[in-house]
Amino acid sequence: MKRWAGHLSCIVVMGLAPCLSAQAEPQVVPAFAEVRTAHVSSTARLVDRYGEPLAERQLRFEDDRLDWVALDALSPAMVEALLEAEDRRFYQHEGIDWRAVAAAAVQNLWFEHARGASTLSMQLAGLLDPALQPASRGHRRRTLEQKWDQALAAQALEARWSKAQILEAYLNLAPFRGRLRGISAAAWALAGKTPDALERPEAAVLAALLRGPGASPAVLIRRACALVARIGSPAGCEQVKAMAAAMDPVLLTPRWTLAPHLAARLLREPGANVATLLDARWQRRMQAALQAAAPARAAVVVIDNATGAVLADIGGLSAAHADATAFTYPAGSMLWPLQCARAIDRRGVTAASLLNGDGDGEAPQWLSLRRAAAEENTRAMAELIRHQAEADGPALPLSAQALDLPRLAALTRLLATDGHWRAPAWLPGAERAATPVVSAGAAFIGRDLFDPVMAQMVTPGRAAWATGANAEVSIAVWMETGPTALIEVRAWLADQLAADGPWPAERVVPAGVLRRPVRFDPPVEPARDEWFLAGTAVPVVTPPQLSARIAAPAARAIIDLRALPAGQGVLLRASIDDPRLRWRLDGREVGSGGTAVVIPQPGLRVIELVDARGERLDRISVAVRGR
Repeated sequence: MKRWAGHLSCIVVMGLAPCLSAQAEPQVVPAFAEVRTAHVSSTARLVDRYGEPLAERQLRFEDDRLDWVALDALSPAMVEALLEAEDRRFYQHEGIDWRAVAAAAVQNLWFEHARGASTLSMQLAGLLDPALQPASRGHRRRTLEQKWDQALAAQALEARWSKAQILEAYLNLAPFRGRLRGISAAAWALAGKTPDALERPEAAVLAALLRGPGASPAVLIRRACALVARIGSPAGCEQVKAMAAAMDPVLLTPRWTLAPHLAARLLREPGANVATLLDARWQRRMQAALQAAAPARAAVVVIDNATGAVLADIGGLSAAHADATAFTYPAGSMLWPLQCARAIDRRGVTAASLLNGDGDGEAPQWLSLRRAAAEENTRAMAELIRHQAEADGPALPLSAQALDLPRLAALTRLLATDGHWRAPAWLPGAERAATPVVSAGAAFIGRDLFDPVMAQMVTPGRAAWATGANAEVSIAVWMETGPTALIEVRAWLADQLAADGPWPAERVVPAGVLRRPVRFDPPVEPARDEWFLAGTAVPVVTPPQLSARIAAPAARAIIDLRALPAGQGVLLRASIDDPRLRWRLDGREVGSGGTAVVIPQPGLRVIELVDARGERLDRISVAVRGR
């Protein structure tokens, strides 16, 4: 009370303005740059390699605010509406509008509805210092003491800041509706525009909200229509009505939605601006192509062949879908090109080598590695893979049991380029050194063995993925379309790879890769020209000689028939499973293939493993005890 007694005495003797100056205590006013720097958006942004925004994600939920907007980036209509609604003599006063104070005093004395006289500088002082807000002292309206303190703060603010800085800070900090803070968030959430594009009706609505952020649509329309008329656009009232009617609920939706799934993986801090290696042009192109194909769900990853950088990453056609780029499946046939390249690189086989493609017949059904690849002959490829597993060499750079879309695209890039593995990279500086896996020549032949588009069902009858490459990029795509998924995913990918020019394009033949004529004996396939690594070409290809040994029982083993259940025989097992193998017991044939079961007579017995022509491959002797 002593403080207010002094205030009132001063006002009576000197008047209000001199009194404020005489009794003003030093006010702590933050620097404009400090306030601007402290402003942090509640969202984070993902941008492509050229700085173009890709996606935005809300990460703080106590308020909704976007980036700070400079005054010269605001629509003139917004500044015009703000000053007309809140502070007409903004450029004439020094923080306090004495004419407005006098008018408010008269109205508050004689009329029921109180009127305020706060200038923009006073309101900004309240935004900068929460202690000057009514709620801070338990009041619905500011007390006289708060008004006094706010007036002092406004004068101090005007002494340190320019008028332009006060306007800019006010529009960036002011509450509009709900959790919206600042003109950038309000313009986007309520008008779907950036602050520089606001027109007079939209600006009038936003300016009217500053007086009452929670105003009902009727009150808001009345205030905004009156305001838009005062600033010279009375016809805008209809637009005001439409905007006010559609205002609730207030939602701050993302401004950019090209890569929502990647944003969910990479954005963690409010206000962050995360640069990626993506290219917005590729991202838009892939999104449009997937939408045109109209699958139920889809995902795609595009990798730059030269660097291994991810150019496009689409986890789904809707942000509500789970990120399908992270789905993992057993690699299955998608690893066949790499496994063929590894076998060729070790000089174990060539593209013309003959494999056994029929594991059930009595006689082998020979076909070349190229034909086995083209026909996706599971039996022949299984034989090749088994031999690869037994051979020494570097481990695969990815899991055959859990392959996802980015690594599938990176695998395709390896085979389409130099045989070096580069892990997919989304962020600058995250690129890793290339790791040699196969030679460039082996990669060339391994990829050449298969259709330009490799595809596989990953969910029977429902989803499939495919992969392919052209001269510039490698693409892996996943689609869920139903029983025809495999056909559709192949066709879609072929169209995308052909969009950059003639495809399949002629590939550059690496050094050390030769094309030579070859024929088969017996003539299981027509003669042709074939790709070979230097030093592996042969003019005539014949079936491989069998190389097998007896794996069980061991040589000189003692077999006690009494230890076996009644009727159970002794298992004979070879080191490989091949229908050309024949088993002999004491010179008599007793079975074929990789295994056989016999019940030998007691005594010393001779077991032999021979090929289809009767040539011996292995021989052991065992001792048998009777029952």
